[in-house]
Amino acid sequence: MIRHTLLVAVVLIACNSYAAKPTLNYVESLSAKEYLLLPESIQAIYIGGLIDGQSYFSYNYELPFHDDYVRCVGSVPIGTFAQRVAAWLRANPSWRGSLALAVAKTLGTFCRPSGTK
Repeated sequence: MIRHTLLVAVVLIACNSYAAKPTLNYVESLSAKEYLLLPESIQAIYIGGLIDGQSYFSYNYELPFHDDYVRCVGSVPIGTFAQRVAAWLRANPSWRGSLALAVAKTLGTFCRPSGTK
């Protein structure tokens, strides 16, 4: 559910669509604290679902960042990425946002669109 909420928001922003301001908060199926308590293998499965969902939306909505996104996430094994998310959460213990946004922030630390530094 989190990934759908985040991905719809990303699609709307990326497509410069205008929508009414939401009245509900994002859906949080798993908190950062709960994520950190999971075994690494389950963390990797969770992260894989978020990555797959984003790829699905970026491809089907022909978003301009799709190729860069796929190249970046494809360059890092899912288990390694899941460990990076856990490390980011541990480095940011006061994080109270969604886990999906924490994943996006982690992704932003090592993925950059083509032509940016």
